[in-house]
Amino acid sequence: MKFSYFNLFYLICVLNAQYSGDEVIWKAVKSFYNYDTGNAITILNNARQDYPDNPTVHLTWVAARWLHSQAHDPVDVTWHTLNNDIDLVIPIYNTLIEKFPDDPNYKLYLGSTIGLKARVSLGRKEWLNTLIWGYKGFNIILKVAEDNPEIVDAQLPLGIVEYYSGISNAFVRWAASGMFGLNPSTISGEKKILKAAEKGQWSWIEAKGTLVFMHLWINPKPKFALLFSHDLVSNFPNRYYYRVLYTESLLNNELMTDAYQSLQLLDSMFSNLTDIHKDWYLAYRKYEWALYHYLNNDYPLALSSLDIAINNYGAELDIVLGNALLLKGKIHDLLGERNTAIQYYQDCIQLDNYSFAIKEAKQYLSKPYKE
Repeated sequence: MKFSYFNLFYLICVLNAQYSGDEVIWKAVKSFYNYDTGNAITILNNARQDYPDNPTVHLTWVAARWLHSQAHDPVDVTWHTLNNDIDLVIPIYNTLIEKFPDDPNYKLYLGSTIGLKARVSLGRKEWLNTLIWGYKGFNIILKVAEDNPEIVDAQLPLGIVEYYSGISNAFVRWAASGMFGLNPSTISGEKKILKAAEKGQWSWIEAKGTLVFMHLWINPKPKFALLFSHDLVSNFPNRYYYRVLYTESLLNNELMTDAYQSLQLLDSMFSNLTDIHKDWYLAYRKYEWALYHYLNNDYPLALSSLDIAINNYGAELDIVLGNALLLKGKIHDLLGERNTAIQYYQDCIQLDNYSFAIKEAKQYLSKPYKE
């Protein structure tokens, strides 16, 4: 499954409005969540000079530069930039821990930075280094969370690991339990993520995004997905990914008029994306249109959009690809084209990404889909 909790380490923020520079950093965060990463970097370059003791500023600077590089640079350049920035920031956090030994926030940010180092190794397919850096970073975060339960934002990475280990194989469940002492449970994990979404100072953003992801594609709960995705698009209207989540949430709740308006926004926003983002999100956009046409019983238009989505899939996560393959299989079943439907169900199952689409595809292999 192409998902990793390391993706989220860089966004674990534990601000409690007690550090100089917090308001400035928040402006930068709002900028990079709305894809204005250049402005965010400028703000953070200055903030690092003006507020060098702020625990958030250095890792947020790394995050902004990472997101900017993802949108503009080749993959190898992105990993190189991120790795160099992390190497620059780790010694700063070690110095700050020595300077403020009683403040757990600096340790939490150090653990998050080291965990992000594992994300670099994962992107480069350096499996041993991924394990080593991930273990080092997560151990620091876990210790901070255990010793400081009042830091709600630290619940997010713990919840993500518990949730995804709960749906994973026996070895991953053993690692979560044996190595980290966590409960490999979807119930326990979701409770922690929900707590961060409701009470986290800054982690609520990624926590709500994670909950929408879960309730759209892993354990469908359409009303919950709609609630959280609406919050995200309201706060970050220019973030294309959040618009995708909201659009599918509307479709899954069969709010077709609102969904159509949201689809039109996806179309109009698409031209403002960078070329790299267009490669990522073309398939997402076409899948949402396919789902809309399918729900309106316009199967030819749905199949046309699905062909574009499947043949041009360029996103890192294959979760939407699985849903596109499943939907195409279902439509062919409805058209009486059973052999074609079976092929798409099999293609979906081969992704092996723990999504609900895999479960449905296995079901329809043995029994044709009917509305």
